Amino acid sequence: MNTNHSPEISVLLMACAVELSPEKKIQLVQFLEQHQLNWSRFYTLAVRHRVTPFLYRTLQDIPTIPEAFLTTLQNDCRTIATDNLVKLHQYKLLAKRLTDNAIDHIPLKGIYLATNCYPDSSLRSIGDLDVLVAKEDVFRSVHLLEADGYHPDKKSTLYTKYNEQIMLSDLYEISLIKPFFNNSYFDLDLHWEFMCFNKHYKMYDLHEVLSRPELAIEFQIILLVTHHGVTGVWQTINYINDLYFLVHNQAIDWPWLLQELHRNGLERVFLVGLFWCQQIWELSVPSSVQEMLANKEISLLANAYEKNWENSEPIASSTLILAQLTFFLRAQTQFSKQLKVVATFCTSRIIQYSTFRVGKRVLYIPKQLGIISVFIRAIRSLLRFIPVLREPLR
Repeated sequence: MNTNHSPEISVLLMACAVELSPEKKIQLVQFLEQHQLNWSRFYTLAVRHRVTPFLYRTLQDIPTIPEAFLTTLQNDCRTIATDNLVKLHQYKLLAKRLTDNAIDHIPLKGIYLATNCYPDSSLRSIGDLDVLVAKEDVFRSVHLLEADGYHPDKKSTLYTKYNEQIMLSDLYEISLIKPFFNNSYFDLDLHWEFMCFNKHYKMYDLHEVLSRPELAIEFQIILLVTHHGVTGVWQTINYINDLYFLVHNQAIDWPWLLQELHRNGLERVFLVGLFWCQQIWELSVPSSVQEMLANKEISLLANAYEKNWENSEPIASSTLILAQLTFFLRAQTQFSKQLKVVATFCTSRIIQYSTFRVGKRVLYIPKQLGIISVFIRAIRSLLRFIPVLREPLR
């Protein structure tokens, strides 16, 4: 494992275990004796990397850990476990509602991983509920869920009031909110397409995913790589954990999976994730895949990704966009795919819809006229720096 990590990240990586072996426990104890942790930073990083359940499991039997720190972790784990139970129950109700009305769907990301992959659902905190439906079933699904107390968020409401078909063309998901208790609520992302890098590069839909039911796990791996690896640039340790539990002990069609990943320029992004699954979890893979992991380019790319692990906060959105381009470009092995990455990145910044509020009205500019919105966005950004002009234009 990389020795250039801070002591805090090193312990987080060592703490990722369902059951810590005696050998690894000795290694961890010795490391803690030899290194002084910044406990405040350590906790901040544990929360950001969403590994507090693993951390509590691993550290609770080590006597040198401060009692107050363990208590904080224990309380966090109880909160995560309770929150997960409530969200899992809500998802079951949601899934039953869709199934009873003959709407095909599959769960994605956290809700799928916690339910189907992790040995204990409390080890994987669930954020939003993510569900993929067919495009033709989107508004029927929305109407059904509205009857259950969900309602579109502000952005989605603007679109549904303006033009539903334009929304299906411009967006790839709609966010629905359901009040729960006090100021808390369930947040559901209803997807009809799942984006890889940008809409001009590659979009997956339910029909493609369901076209080969025998490859259900393989498609879940692909969707995870697009979200965690391409969009999220593997910036948190729990992204690696997700990949491990999705791949571990699964009968995977490796030739098909690698061919499909290669076809869309995702192969190296996936291999970087597998590289860290081996470093952290000692994941076993077929010898042919192991040979690919031995490529020096994979370890160099993995080292570049992991530098983001030391950040105490997620990568800022503006920086993340550039990081997505940089890492994805570097992960390509063919010049033609590098050209496609750059070309789609540029067009996705220009050929896109825009909505602007003018008084009480919302002005919509279709993506076909996206070049106009580039100038409007630039002017609006400039006006934010001119206090004299800002107030009259609100």
